[in-house]
Amino acid sequence: MNKQYDVVVIGGGIAGVSAAITAARIGATTLLVEKNMMLGGVLTQSLVMPMMTFHSQKRRTISGIGQEIVNRLIELKGSPGHINDPIGFVKTITPFQPEKMKTVLLEMVEKSGVELLLGMICSNVIVENNYLKEINLCNEQSELKISSKTFIDATGSGNLAIKAGAPYVEGDGNRQNCQPMTLALHLSKVDKQTIVEYMRNNPSDFVSSDESEFKYLAVAGFFEKMKNIKKYNVRFKRDRLLFFELPFTDDEIIMNTTRYSGFAGDPWELTNAQYLAVEDIWNFLNFLKNEIPGFLNAEIVQTGCSIGVRETTHVKTEKIITVNDLTSKTKYPDSIAVGSYPIDLHQPSNGELKTVSLPYPGEYQIPLSSLLPKKLENVVLAGRTLGADHLAFSAVRTSPLATATGMAAGVTAAYSAESDIPIKMLNTNILRSIITEIGGIIE
Repeated sequence: MNKQYDVVVIGGGIAGVSAAITAARIGATTLLVEKNMMLGGVLTQSLVMPMMTFHSQKRRTISGIGQEIVNRLIELKGSPGHINDPIGFVKTITPFQPEKMKTVLLEMVEKSGVELLLGMICSNVIVENNYLKEINLCNEQSELKISSKTFIDATGSGNLAIKAGAPYVEGDGNRQNCQPMTLALHLSKVDKQTIVEYMRNNPSDFVSSDESEFKYLAVAGFFEKMKNIKKYNVRFKRDRLLFFELPFTDDEIIMNTTRYSGFAGDPWELTNAQYLAVEDIWNFLNFLKNEIPGFLNAEIVQTGCSIGVRETTHVKTEKIITVNDLTSKTKYPDSIAVGSYPIDLHQPSNGELKTVSLPYPGEYQIPLSSLLPKKLENVVLAGRTLGADHLAFSAVRTSPLATATGMAAGVTAAYSAESDIPIKMLNTNILRSIITEIGGIIE
């Protein structure tokens, strides 16, 4: 049976969810397809928490569906909302409970009228004259043929667009230079007060905001103690611990510290990274218990269901966002979102951070043309699938901005389907107006 839609979204991370909800609310018949059995992508699957950031140093830059998600999390006591970043890397961070994020996203998708398929992947595509006409979806026992007027690729790696013929690059042109992967840890029985006391007594050993009052525990540091990690046969290289309090808990944190190199688009390399990470965590826990104040009784509650992937392939789009575009604050007539996360490159070789300062207030525009893949006429990209070079990508890949590009993709695809006008021929002023009307911030 071949089902027909106005908009089909592949990828149920926060970008795909935002895109699908937006398209459905506008009136498009919309299908959302996710390979896992949960929505949320790395936020729920890989325990990537908190979200960063909804604000520049001057103002709010992300609103719309992203803020709706946060509001609902607050109602369920799944998030305290936006708080000042105690580390001082960004203006605000948004902690949340991953389990409640799963619930909120499913609830919002259902209420919007989006049809949802979980546990399905795209196995084949039919393309005619640069138009994606039909896709095959499959799981272990079933196969479906799906047709749509428009498609949104929210896979994170451009899997749909690439399968349909869009050109792409891997990493910075060398697949071995992709940013490293991280297996996050959920730990309990962590003595937060002991950690805070150590931080107060050793301020030079931490990166901290001048405004930090330790009301929320966010830690980047223990630089001196991390020099001892080699003694514990831990494979990853890192100069600091990075972890965040799990909101509404007394003794639980999410640890974002491990780093594993490899090209996640290669199943052998992805499997190896996952294997090394799972093997490492027990030696890492031993290090924490013996070396880090507050972790003597710590226990692992869970690890991410899958290792978190920062970077794989980059689809070539009508406009490729460059690092110079960010630092020079390039203005675009087709701007559809505003980002404010800094350039934050995790070096694959040693786990160190390479940052590039952005002019105050640290804002940059995202053009619609960076969501439009070359050689495809009815496909829009969303989330970290957007077109950017290796260094710029390290800034534009994060989840709050993914909600904004998801909204823009949803508007674009739905309007194209309704008007029967090819995506690349749409009046961008009309699209920008619609995005603004539904709560988006475009400049």
